[in-house]
Amino acid sequence: MKEKILILFIATSVFVACNQSSQKTKNEQVKNEITQNPNLKLQIYYFHATHRCPTCNSIEANINQVLENNFKNEIEQGIINFTVLNVEDAENKGLAEKYQATGAALHLVNIENGTGKDNDLTKYAFSYSRKQPDVFLKGMNDTINYFIK
Repeated sequence: MKEKILILFIATSVFVACNQSSQKTKNEQVKNEITQNPNLKLQIYYFHATHRCPTCNSIEANINQVLENNFKNEIEQGIINFTVLNVEDAENKGLAEKYQATGAALHLVNIENGTGKDNDLTKYAFSYSRKQPDVFLKGMNDTINYFIK
């Protein structure tokens, strides 16, 4: 009986340690990206859950459209980075907590002097992305231009 408890304790400890390691790795990658890329001016995070509604899908698709149509060079130069993260994946837990994302959330992080200022555009995205995509696309285009100029 004691051996089974000991084995269960060891297995649980290994799982927790590995899980924390993967969370730190993802968070460190994003932090390194911000601090090590001198060109980066705007980090865009789109968080989502595993099961997504039509509005959630439209937000990601519309952001991709804005970036592809208007900011391809800035992405290639490392001025803008767009990251899509599932909040239910253990490796994304740290970032999801940092940005208080429990489901779909859109955050534009303006990078100045190696530090980021968060701009939560979740309400805006849910208000316009699906039902008024032209408003959303123009608003995103204008906002991104403002942050990278």
